[in-house]
Order: sequence, then structure tokens, then C-alpha cells
Amino acid sequence: MVVVLSEDSFVDPNTINGRELRATVEAARMFGCRIYPIPVDFEICETAENALAYLPPFDPPVPGIWAGYIPAAERYRAIYDAAAAKGVRLINTPAEYQTAMEFDKFYPLLGDLTPDSIVLSSIDEFPTVEARLGFPVFVKGTIKSNKDQGWAACVAHDSGELEAIGRNLLSRERRSRGKIIARRLVSFRAIDIDKQSFPIGREYRVFVHGGDVLAYGFYWDEYRDTFGLGPADEAAIKTLSIEAARRVGTPFIAVDIGQLEDGRWIVIEVSDGQFAGLSHVTTLELWSKLSSLSIKA
Repeated sequence: MVVVLSEDSFVDPNTINGRELRATVEAARMFGCRIYPIPVDFEICETAENALAYLPPFDPPVPGIWAGYIPAAERYRAIYDAAAAKGVRLINTPAEYQTAMEFDKFYPLLGDLTPDSIVLSSIDEFPTVEARLGFPVFVKGTIKSNKDQGWAACVAHDSGELEAIGRNLLSRERRSRGKIIARRLVSFRAIDIDKQSFPIGREYRVFVHGGDVLAYGFYWDEYRDTFGLGPADEAAIKTLSIEAARRVGTPFIAVDIGQLEDGRWIVIEVSDGQFAGLSHVTTLELWSKLSSLSIKA
């Protein structure tokens, strides 16, 4: 049995993210998981123990999965410890969660699987980018980029643009966690370009657990891969995702893969699978496997 700690009761079901979370929880319930609500923060309940007030004790311990939005590292640890005290062991430990979520922690582990990048902790370090990477560069926070604001909010062509994007990200703690990432800009095989001039590359999200690919799908929600995946593409995506997961070492992980213009596939980034959007991954396919996993509790 798998216990799911779900935030779906506390989010707006009319938003895209809310609908996806609701679908995720319904799929988990369909496959026999036991669902328990968890608030999105401690504003009302004050402590992790209070947040899990409705979670009964389990003896022997059972595995758990958190279905919700990306929490701060401190909140993840608090919920992890409170759940463990009741016999529910979340699929990823706090250290494994941080390794998969924070770019500066997983990047050194990926090595040559992903483009060259620099982790910047302050604006004073920005001048090192031109010397080491040159321009243009893709700029993001250690958790998320400003992709929702378009291409111009993510790509710096000179030091002035780098500083402007970097300052914006540093002011958004939930995206940057105090660190800015400058990445060598690469060109993906293009499908389309969105309304904000962001190129829609041939990118896939792959969910991996324990070295096995559970499910994968095209990354961009409102688009389709017009090229279609052949056997060689599927083999490359799976092999690369499994290797990335092995290097990072987080048990349940989402790996984002992209195809360059020359046909090679590379790793873009990874994240904790509990908090990764589904993109075109089929909810039922993913949870049919998650619910039957032999997860160490």
C-alpha cells in the first residue's frame, strides 16, 4: 500500500495546475493508494505535526508520496519527519529531494550529460559568465526559470541583460533560492515558437524510479511532437534518463531530455518526481506503476 499526502483539497481546481493535481490524486485513489490531505503551508496549522493530524499511525511502516507543489527544503524535511513518526516514509529523503530539485546540487553529478553551466550566488560574480561561457546564455534560478514570461526573460545577450534577469530571479526566492544559473545556450530541434517567442523544442519528461522508466511524454503541454518518436529516439531517451537518475541518486526523479539540432539527445535538468508536472505523461500509466512499486519504507 502507498500513502499519498495530497494538497489537492487546498488548491483551486479551476487552474491548470489544480486540475492536474486533482487528476493525479484521483488516479492514485483508483489504483488503491490511501489519500490524506495536507495543507499547502503552515500558516493555519502552524506545525508539520498539525498538518498531518488526520494521518493515522502505520505499523509496520508504509511508503508515501507527496502530491503537491514544490515546498521549501525546510518544509519538506518537517513533513518528512512528521510522516515518518507516524510510520509513513516518503519516497525521497530530504537530502534526495534537495539534490533533485536544486540545480547547484544535481549539476555536478550530471557532468557531460548536460550543457556547461555556472552557479552564481551574487551579482558580483556575474562578470565570470562572459569569460567562461560567452553570450548569449540561458539564465534561471536554481529551481525555476522565468519561462512563463517569454524568451527575453530567460536569455541574456550581454552583461546588462544578465544583470537584469539575475536581479529579477534573486527577488523571487521560490525560483532562485538565492542562486542564479547561467547556462551555455544550445539549440534544440524546433517544433514551433510560442506567442512570447519561446522556441518549442523537441523535449520530453521522463519519470524514473529505482533505475526503471515508469512513463514519459512530450514536455510542452499545448504542443505535440510532430516528428514522432522512432525506436532509436525512444532508446536514447530511456538510456539517457536512466543514466541521469543513476548519477543523481534520487529514487523517484523526473528527467527532462531534449534533442539538439544535430540529432543528439541531452539532459536539460532533473527534479523530484513528486513535484514535477505531468506534461503529456499519462496519469493512469504513471500511477499504475507507482502504486505497485515495492518502495522501501
